[in-house]
Amino acid sequence: MVYNTRYVKIDGHTDLVKDKKTGAVLNVSSDVSKARKAKSVRIYKDQEIQNLKADVKEIKDMLKVLLVSKENG
Repeated sequence: MVYNTRYVKIDGHTDLVKDKKTGAVLNVSSDVSKARKAKSVRIYKDQEIQNLKADVKEIKDMLKVLLVSKENG
């Protein structure tokens, strides 16, 4: 949205402006950037879950090795 003299920023709200001609309050935040941020957060969380799964598998494998060596030793 083009900011010109027709729009006035609303104090305390970075994503809202008021149209001086119509009196309408407009949301000027970027839904695209919000969607990108949400996707980035989702990807990060998914990667963290995959990392935790891999760590748990590694721990389980080490425990199995320890148990087998204890039984044989």
